[in-house]
Amino acid sequence: MNYFFLPILILIMLLSIYVTNKVIKLETSTVVFTEIDGMRGYLAFFVFLHHSYIWRAFLKTDKWVEPQSNLFNHFGQTSVNFFFIITAFLFTTKLLTSKKIDFDWKKYITSRFFRMFPMYFFSIIIVFIVILFESDFEQKSSISDILKNTLSWIFFTVGGANDINKIENTFIINAGVTWTLPYEWMFYFLLPLLALAFKIKVKLKTIVIFTIIAIAIALLNKAPFNNFLPFVGGILVAVLIHNYNLSVIFKKNIFSLIGILAIIITIIFTHRGSKPMPILISTLFFILVAYGNSFFGIFSGTLSRKLGQITYSIYLIHGIVLFIVFRYLIGFKITLELTEAEYWGVIALCIFPIIFISQLTFKYIEIPFIYLNKKNNG
Repeated sequence: MNYFFLPILILIMLLSIYVTNKVIKLETSTVVFTEIDGMRGYLAFFVFLHHSYIWRAFLKTDKWVEPQSNLFNHFGQTSVNFFFIITAFLFTTKLLTSKKIDFDWKKYITSRFFRMFPMYFFSIIIVFIVILFESDFEQKSSISDILKNTLSWIFFTVGGANDINKIENTFIINAGVTWTLPYEWMFYFLLPLLALAFKIKVKLKTIVIFTIIAIAIALLNKAPFNNFLPFVGGILVAVLIHNYNLSVIFKKNIFSLIGILAIIITIIFTHRGSKPMPILISTLFFILVAYGNSFFGIFSGTLSRKLGQITYSIYLIHGIVLFIVFRYLIGFKITLELTEAEYWGVIALCIFPIIFISQLTFKYIEIPFIYLNKKNNG
């Protein structure tokens, strides 16, 4: 790919956010860590670019493999590092700030379900509909297999995104984005153990139940240890920020430049973001963001924060949009014959629908269930 297209794609994304918010009006959420909120949307967009690159190679080779390009591989893997770091940071911070009060574990896990499941369920319903079309509305597998594999998807693909109704590589329909969700749930259920480390009282029953579920998810998912390292990074950052107020120092522009340079060097000299060194660099970069460094105002801008609000929807929807465009609107054969410029032109055209749909799902699926949870739990 000619990297000249990248700034154009980013500009189209920002323009799409601007236009979408004129049509579907939403207030910017009030959050404690503004810059983190502004950062998340870019991460989801980078994952979209990562999968766009993979699709180009997949159509040529029929193999779904990580990009040969260092940059586009980091767009996916390093962005996921940051997502895991952010999760660990935010929930560790909640623990650290609630040390003097009782932590309601039932309310906590319920809120996670209301936050994660509704939008996820909506996205896999679309996946199931696509499977019906791909199967020509015919039953090609036994009822028991279909039910078993469908349940594996409903339960956040813990144990793997199994093929349904003999549709090979079912996961490609949503670009396999669900692989990260079991790790999120593992961390959620390990939080009581982390609370003990911070000398927060937790009932033995809660520790046993939560830990058993976390271990079960890990075993079913055959989770590699490296994928837990970003969570460790997020925990350490939360402890650091809780104990040392260094925001005046780390907000300086010199640290913005150092952070950007560190990421550039990582991309140039490493191919995989899942290795320990890139994870360490990601953690160090995140320290700056958590301390309020907006990186020259990029992460604190209104458009960035509005993009950050719909991160989860973008993450779950973009792969489905790519599949529908390539499979049904254009066709695999024609897409394969596109020139490099034509292909990335199609990707550019996909940006607005992804942003628009994500804004709709955020407003009419994510927000209502967040409010419902608050209403039920006080």
